[in-house]
Amino acid sequence: MEDLLEMIRRHEGLRLTPYYCPGGHRTIGYGWNLDANMPPDDILSHLRLKNFITKDMAERLLNISVDTATRQTRGIYPGFDSFTKNRQFALIDFVFNLGVNGALKFKKMRMAIKNGDWNQAADMMIQSKWYSQVDTRAKEIVKMIKEG
Repeated sequence: MEDLLEMIRRHEGLRLTPYYCPGGHRTIGYGWNLDANMPPDDILSHLRLKNFITKDMAERLLNISVDTATRQTRGIYPGFDSFTKNRQFALIDFVFNLGVNGALKFKKMRMAIKNGDWNQAADMMIQSKWYSQVDTRAKEIVKMIKEG
């Protein structure tokens, strides 16, 4: 099974100059939302001076983001530590992609997970706007949720 960081790198892609994500947010690196989170001072200074970041800086931002998404995912889904590694990775990637506030809007999905109904949780994902917006990523996450 692929490493969580590798999966997110593959889903996000790497952009060393600022761009606008499909949600309309100014973004850099592997999906770091510049509108919601200022990067550490040294990275911000470099970005302001040169209008790009290095791959090492992008990796630092990715690690910060994944650590944050992991903590948030644990808080959103009771029993997270007892889920299979595949489901943990799928949910962290989901929270990474949507942000904590976006993930919290999936109330029926959260209830299905709480009840251990992974097929229902996957169905709630499939029925969402998110699913059609991130197509390939969503299909992979849903498959991981269903298969465990």
